[in-house]
Amino acid sequence: MKGNKTSMSSPKGQITNSQAAVILVNYILAAGILTLPRTSVEKVKTPDVWITVILGGIIAMIIGLIIVKLNQRYPEKTFYQYSQEIVGKWIGGFLSLLIIGYFFTLSAYEVRTMAEVTGLFLLEGTPTWAIILPFIWIGLYLITGGINAIARLFEIIFPITIIIFLLVAFLSLGIFEIDNLRPVLGLGVVPTLKGIKTTTLAFFRL
Repeated sequence: MKGNKTSMSSPKGQITNSQAAVILVNYILAAGILTLPRTSVEKVKTPDVWITVILGGIIAMIIGLIIVKLNQRYPEKTFYQYSQEIVGKWIGGFLSLLIIGYFFTLSAYEVRTMAEVTGLFLLEGTPTWAIILPFIWIGLYLITGGINAIARLFEIIFPITIIIFLLVAFLSLGIFEIDNLRPVLGLGVVPTLKGIKTTTLAFFRL
């Protein structure tokens, strides 16, 4: 227990509130945002996709609030530690394995997606493995520096990400038509609810 407290209080294991916010925003504004419009429309198949995105965001915020409250209640422990206190050793261990498997799968998905996007727009004709390897090497290098090093890198990337995001958003205003949002709930609530799963998961894997 003493060793755990030492590791948590070290500079590698500490980030500020602003750094946590930057990490969260960068986590959401990732490659998956490029496919969110298509995947959500395929599920809903009505003009009410915007409602589905809002509902998915609200659900994601509620889950995020629960995670924050749990971390405040167990400030010196990680999820893998306090989950075993809440639901028991075996169930907590199983949940931990699920989380580890989820992040391994997510990492593989994100690396492959970034490789495809980079190869399509920037490095056409470059072998996929030659694009993926630098991402993996940089990721491994950042991990050795702890969460603080990752947060500092994200602080550098954050302004660039926001500028590009706002630029794309403002450029899209020229083709925006308010009539495309009508009729609101023209086919009822059911089609909108079908897309909530897709949009909610998007906020966690983007």
